Parts: sequence; structure tokens; C-alpha cells
Amino acid sequence: MKKSVFLIVAFVVLLGALVSSPVFAFTDLNDAEREAILQLKDRGIVSGITSSEFAPREKISVAQGVTLIVKGLNLKLDQTGSNKKPIATDFFNTISKNAWYSDSFVIARMNGLEFSRDVNPNADLSRQQYAELLKKAIDIKGLHLSDPAFFGNLNNEAMTRGEAALWLHKTIQFAESQQSKEKRGHYATVNRLNMYYEIHGTGGHPVVLLHGAFMSIDSAFGTLIPKLSESRQVIAIEMQGHGRTADIDRPLSTEQMADDVAELLHQIGIKDVDIIGHSLGGAVGLQMAGRHADLVRKLVVASSAFKSDGMYDEVNGMMDFITPEIFAGTPIEEEYKKLAPRPEDFPKLVEKIKAMGSVKLDWTALLKSIKVPVLTVIGDSDNVRPAHALDMFKLLGGGVAGDLTGLPNAQLAVLPGTTHVSLLGKTDLLVAIITPFLDISSPKGE
Repeated sequence: MKKSVFLIVAFVVLLGALVSSPVFAFTDLNDAEREAILQLKDRGIVSGITSSEFAPREKISVAQGVTLIVKGLNLKLDQTGSNKKPIATDFFNTISKNAWYSDSFVIARMNGLEFSRDVNPNADLSRQQYAELLKKAIDIKGLHLSDPAFFGNLNNEAMTRGEAALWLHKTIQFAESQQSKEKRGHYATVNRLNMYYEIHGTGGHPVVLLHGAFMSIDSAFGTLIPKLSESRQVIAIEMQGHGRTADIDRPLSTEQMADDVAELLHQIGIKDVDIIGHSLGGAVGLQMAGRHADLVRKLVVASSAFKSDGMYDEVNGMMDFITPEIFAGTPIEEEYKKLAPRPEDFPKLVEKIKAMGSVKLDWTALLKSIKVPVLTVIGDSDNVRPAHALDMFKLLGGGVAGDLTGLPNAQLAVLPGTTHVSLLGKTDLLVAIITPFLDISSPKGE
């Protein structure tokens, strides 16, 4: 039973994203650090110890950490009603007004970050201290970090320059995405639903994002949207009972969800879209391509099955153990409470997802009928069996000798070292795979 509970929670909790990029400037950064640190450098938030060295493994001092937070989160000195600019010696016995970090401590202090008068600015800053300062700074900006694992492992070990930069970059992304929500979020009345959706970016071909079970726009696509919206319009949708879209008195089904998405697109005047769906969202995407083919140009199906036996037996067996209580205190339950119009509906959502998952599935005929180009994506350690993904690829037209017959409309990608849960965290790898698929013309003259 304990093993089953662990598997269930792992199945539905989306892990934090990793970032990597082939851009080079500092020669001592690894792939997981490079893109985030170079972005901070470009924004004037961090600098190296030389033009080619960042020294990511060096410890960071309290003064350096405070300065990073003040600059990165753009904390300002509010002098409203004051005739005198505060200086460091007004608050601290240990910081000279001429110290390079004095203004940062003053700004931090005036914004509610508290320090002892005898703070040692040159002391090593621990992981726990840095996380607490970042969380407090986020609270100051009127935001709230509900995920207790946002920063990973917290302890009293000294923070390094590389880790501090990565945590700050992640916090900035969170803050900026939350601050823009009001401008990008919309509701529409769709088949009795008050359906929530967001529009990000302009230009390019519109792409619709469809989340998995128990997910929201934020938890499923928080790191993917900024990348995709750089070159195309992104419409991210929260389906029945998920995120900010309240549940209504009807069962959950992929067919109905596809009809909801289609009706929303009709209402907002968008057609001929590309669709990216993960897990449940991928299944809804397949239904869209079958039921509303006139709306779909291309489809990316990630970690989805078209038959019940497409997933491993132990994954299918988890449905018997899923209860609302299993989610108590998890990020999934916490996010639902934060976003849902009626947080008390969570137990009903769990039961509806269980009921939907218990239906025997065989969409072989549906896949054979789909004419639009489809990219099938799974992790090599996904809940979906690799052989099943290959079957999907073949039913959609793949599995031919392309040098002899020409490339088919169907494509297949298997991400190494990737699970069902971690797939959406491989942001840069996904973008590198998905973007060319969406951008190229269909091999068969679509």
C-alpha cells in the first residue's frame, strides 16, 4: 500500500523544470546553470568574477545574497512622506554607509526584510536563510509561494553563487508570471462552464495548451509558455474542474472536453490551431483532431495512451487506491484550494477522474481517421509503454522508410532519462523538438 501511495503521488505531482541552453559566455557553468545565469547577466543582475568566469561553486555572503534579491526582484526605496534618505547606520551597527552593499541592506530593510542590527554582511549565507529571504521578498510583492518544495532541499549548508543565481532566476520567473495573470486571464461561458483561459504572446501560428489530470496552466506549462510565446500566440486552457474553471454537474470525458475546447475557440475567433496536450490533455487533443478536424492544423501528444493497456499494469492499478485523502497537504491540493472557485469540490474531482480512468479505452479507429500531422512524445521511463507510443506513431502514418517513401506526417520523440511527471520539466528539449515540427510544412503538402 505504501508503494502504491508513493506511485500515485509521483504520478500527479509535476516536478520543477530544469533549464539548459547551448549559449556560452562564462566557461565554468554547467548545462543546468548556463541559460538562467546568462539571462540574469543580460539583465544586469549578476556578473562574473572575470569576463569568462562566474565561479558558481564559490560560497555567497549575506551581503551578496541581499544585493541579488534587491536587484533581481526590483525592490525600491519608498521615501513617501520622508525628508531624509535613510542610510545603513540608521539600522545597522556593522554596515558602513560607504560599503558597496549598504544601499541594498537599506532597501531590503525598508521593504520589510528584517536583519539584526549586528548582522555580519560577510558571513556565509545558508540555503535556509536565502530561501526565507526570497519568500519574504515575494510576499512583499503581494505574491505567495504555495509550493513548499519550490527551492528543493533546505538546510544550513552555505549557498553557492550558482545555486543562488538559479533560485533567483526561478523566483523572478514565478513573480513575473503571476504579476501578468490579470492581463492575460479571461473567462468565457462554454457549454455551461465558466471556462478560464489565458492568451500569451502575439504573432506566429496560434498554439493551444491542454494540461493533464489534476493540473492547471501554471503547474503544467509555467516554464513552457514563456518559451513558446516568444514566437507565437499561446492559448492555455483550464478544462472542466481544473484550475480556475469550476466543475459542473456532468461527468468528465475527453470527448466533452474536446467539445468544450472547440466551442471556446469558436467564441474567441481562433481556428486552424496547433495543439500541445500532456497526458489527459493529449487525449483531449486526439479527440479534437477526430471530432473537430477543421480547427486543428497540427497536434503534439505527450505521454498519452490511446488504449487502456497502453500504460503499465502498475499504473492502471493505481486508480483503485486514489482517494482525496492521499492528496492532503500536497502541492496539488494546495494549488486547487488556491485557484478553484469552489475549493470544496476537490473530492468530487478526484472521484470523476477515477471514473473517467476506469473506462476501457480503444481509439484505434480514431487514430486511423486522423489526417493532421501528429508528433508523439514520451519519456523513456513514462507511464506509457514505449511500444504503445510506437503503435500510436504507426497508426498515425509513421513507421516507413522515409528515404524511399518520403517523410510521413507523423513524428515520434522519446526523451531519455524522462518520466511521465518530469517530461514537462524538460523545457528546452521540448521546445527544440516541438518548434521545428510546428514550423515546417507538412511533408505531404498539408
